[in-house]
Order: sequence, then C-alpha cells, then structure tokens
Amino acid sequence: MEETEKRSLLEKGMHVGDRLAEVGGEAARLKAVASHAVEDAVTEAKRLAKRSRYAAEDLVEDAAHRVKRDPLRSVALGLAIGLGMGALSVWVATRNARE
Repeated sequence: MEETEKRSLLEKGMHVGDRLAEVGGEAARLKAVASHAVEDAVTEAKRLAKRSRYAAEDLVEDAAHRVKRDPLRSVALGLAIGLGMGALSVWVATRNARE
C-alpha cells in the first residue's frame, strides 16, 4: 500500500511539474505579445507626433503666406477675433458675477 501511495504521489508531482512548464511557456508567450503591442503603440505615437508637428509647421507657413499676400485683411481679421474674444470674456465675467 505504501508503494502505491508513493507512486501515485510521484505521478501527481510529475503532472504538476508538466502543468507548471506549460503555464511558464504560456506566460512567456503572453509577455512577448504584450511587448510587441507596447512597441507598436510607441511607434504609432511617434508617428502621430511627427505628423502633428508637420501639420503645425504647414499651418504657420500658410498663415505667414496669407499675411504677406493680403496684410490688411489679416489685420482686420485679427482685430475682429480680438474684439470678439474680449466681448465674450466680458460677457462671461459679468454673467458669473451676477450669479
């Protein structure tokens, strides 16, 4: 009886060892997948930052070109935007003061 119990316990231990090896392999695979996902996300974020920087540079160049091409319209537009923002800020400030 003692011999069969030892053999059964040994078989159970070997089974647990096999399962641990499988789980370790699965964990290594999941680690590799997560690592690749992080690398892909970082690469995509860098690309997005680069595209955003190029778009901002293009916007600045277009604005400079428009000011050079039609300076009076640019000054008038700037004045209108400034007056509008000022009026909006006064309206918000007086509205909040009344409440």
